[in-house]
Amino acid sequence: MVIIQSIPRRILEALKGIGLNLYERNIYVALLLKKVSTASELSSLSGVPRARTYDVLDSLEKKGFVIIQHSTPFKYVAVEPSEAFDRLKEMILSEAKAAVKSLDELKKSKLMIELDDLYKKDLEIMLPSELSGVIKSADKISLHIRSLLKKTQNYVNILTTEKGLIDLTQHVRNLNKLNKSGVEIKIIAPVSKRTKEGISELLSYAKIKDLSKTRSPYGRLHIYDGKHAIVGLLDDEKVEPTQDMVFWTNSEHVAGEVMLPIFNTLWDQAKMIK
Repeated sequence: MVIIQSIPRRILEALKGIGLNLYERNIYVALLLKKVSTASELSSLSGVPRARTYDVLDSLEKKGFVIIQHSTPFKYVAVEPSEAFDRLKEMILSEAKAAVKSLDELKKSKLMIELDDLYKKDLEIMLPSELSGVIKSADKISLHIRSLLKKTQNYVNILTTEKGLIDLTQHVRNLNKLNKSGVEIKIIAPVSKRTKEGISELLSYAKIKDLSKTRSPYGRLHIYDGKHAIVGLLDDEKVEPTQDMVFWTNSEHVAGEVMLPIFNTLWDQAKMIK
């Protein structure tokens, strides 16, 4: 008898949200109902194939959701949800800490030089069309912007929306470093009640012009040293952050010869904010 079908979908979705796969959440919920059970019984209750049940239970035990009784046959005890969540949190933090340590050690090692050399080998003969692509989701877009800011040496030109300007405040630390090193930062954005606080924060590091009183279209365009360009493909006000998309290219022709004149024209039309 499969009892998992009687469980509200919101419960299963919540467990999916914390990283449990389909079989894991089905077996864990079945075990919550039984408190203590065997693998065979849990297979029947959850609808998980018996051949997979042992592996799933081992995985749940490692994540802190199950305690194994080494009897004959083995029995499995459900860990109280609040305790299970605490255990999972500690495991994730511990693994993340170990991963960060490994990354830091690798970055400081001689291997990093070898990896960089592998990337730079024959880089100059790559076509610009090959060093470009679509980046999806606000988180990944933000990470890419941060990466480009770290590489910038001369100037950053940014045309953006109300939301885009607010999002730029996430990069204040990098903008501050660029400003201190003499990099020119120009931002064109619409001024509104919504953006006033962000503008006040960014004015310390950048020249900002108001586009709201011109007929120029709003959109997102980033130019870094005339080498890299980012162009928004969707209206960030109308799309979910996870569905947002931009086009990025590492092309001096596109960034410096096509996009830069467009930006300069808009810069001349917009009004300086002081």
